[in-house]
Amino acid sequence: MHEPLKKRIEDYLHGRDHLPEVERHLAHCQSCNAEAAQMKKQAELFSLLKCPEEIVPDAAFYARVMSRIETQVKPSIWNIFGESIFAKRLAYASFTFVVLLGTYFVSSTANDQQLANSSPEMLMSNDPNPTEVGTDPQKDREAILVNLATFQE
Repeated sequence: MHEPLKKRIEDYLHGRDHLPEVERHLAHCQSCNAEAAQMKKQAELFSLLKCPEEIVPDAAFYARVMSRIETQVKPSIWNIFGESIFAKRLAYASFTFVVLLGTYFVSSTANDQQLANSSPEMLMSNDPNPTEVGTDPQKDREAILVNLATFQE
């Protein structure tokens, strides 16, 4: 179609406005006239497909549709966790695990604080009752060398 018809062809076919420039173009251009005639035939065919009166569904239609929707809903995997014995057992096991993990961290922190208060020489010693370090530098060096030489993992 040519430019004058592209923007106003629907208004012309519906007969809303009197458009003399579109009519003049259709009178001179055979291809646009043929295409406008085909569009008018299609519009008439579509109007034949319309129902003469509005169809109103019966009162129970919506209830039947909703009941079918509810019966066809597939259960979710999350329903297992909400209403089953498995969910309760899983919750109890998780709670127990958290309590045990917390107890471990609290007890290991107390042990770490005891180790942090001791001196590095005492940590390297294999002797459960290490001698006090710092009184004689020569003895300290010898004790450290003996501890390093006898260290075992």
